[in-house]
Amino acid sequence: MYRFSHAIIVDLRINETFQTETYSLQALPYTTIIIRRNQMLGVQLLGNETVTVKEYPEPTPTNENDLLIQVKASGICGSEMHGYRSPTPHESNGGHEVAGEVIDAGQSTKFKVGDRVGVHAVRGCGECRWCSVGKYTYCRNHIGGGGTGTHAERLAAPDHVCLKLPEDIPFDIGVLLTGDGFGVPYHVSQRLNTKGGDFVCVLGAGPVGLGNTIVQSFLGAEVIVIDINDYRLSLAEAAGAAHTINSKETDPLEAITEITHGMLADKCIEAAGRPETLKLAFTLVAVAGTIMCVGEQGELPISPSRDLIRKDITLMGSWFYHYSEYPAMLDLYRRGLPIGRMITDHFPLVEAQAAFSKFANGKAGKVMLEP
Repeated sequence: MYRFSHAIIVDLRINETFQTETYSLQALPYTTIIIRRNQMLGVQLLGNETVTVKEYPEPTPTNENDLLIQVKASGICGSEMHGYRSPTPHESNGGHEVAGEVIDAGQSTKFKVGDRVGVHAVRGCGECRWCSVGKYTYCRNHIGGGGTGTHAERLAAPDHVCLKLPEDIPFDIGVLLTGDGFGVPYHVSQRLNTKGGDFVCVLGAGPVGLGNTIVQSFLGAEVIVIDINDYRLSLAEAAGAAHTINSKETDPLEAITEITHGMLADKCIEAAGRPETLKLAFTLVAVAGTIMCVGEQGELPISPSRDLIRKDITLMGSWFYHYSEYPAMLDLYRRGLPIGRMITDHFPLVEAQAAFSKFANGKAGKVMLEP
């Protein structure tokens, strides 16, 4: 049963047993009773920075090993802002970071009803060479989550993309551990091979930038974060940044030259997904340094001779994380990596408009929606 300010919503689903409860309507501040059969609530992007919460059909498992999951928390990702700001309505939402509880395990031998799980957003075929070693992002037939998006009350997912959450992991942390929040910066760290004392410059202090700040500083780097949003720079400082630079007020090259005693940054992580910040990274990176591209963006002209060859620069990309990396990520969290510092807000699912608006306006770090 789901309660709203002016309604009692009783959710009736096939194959589930509900305890009968009697309410005195005079004693409750509700005015409407709504009976839902085989329906769930989910977020729909209407376009032009407007969302609504509407009823969708219950997700239907399509394979015998699919799990039906009761969502406990889902995270808003910066990549969803494209759909949020688009003038075109979407059928549902682009949510893809989620944790919840298994309510139907189908024929799965890996999970049972009651298990707490997160869901890897990239669904490999489960049969190829890359899938066999838990590297779904390399699968030629991988797909996204599909369905109505994770900003909903329930979702279905194949068991081979689900990850078990131990009892000591809160659901919101589980969203980070199995989604972009920790997955992206962890995978970056494995490719960058950061050493203690490295100067690491993170360009962009959104959730991905904050995650990289937390991980890189935990690994011993002296992290410099650049953004134009003072609030998010304050989040970066709380996340472990040794230095923060508002590039609207301070010349980044002058500041980093001073911080690094003229050596510039050993590594630059572009986490804003903007051409101007990637171009800035080429200016800020040291000789023989590395630029890591994390923020999705379009084409950008570079000069191999000027930008790479003559400075021995390594230019790399990193996408999401490997399913097989999860045990090491969990170990790192239990050793004290404070990934939860990036979470600033929790909203009920029915307040999705307020949640998206706050995130889009740059007034939040990681935002969680909770049905």
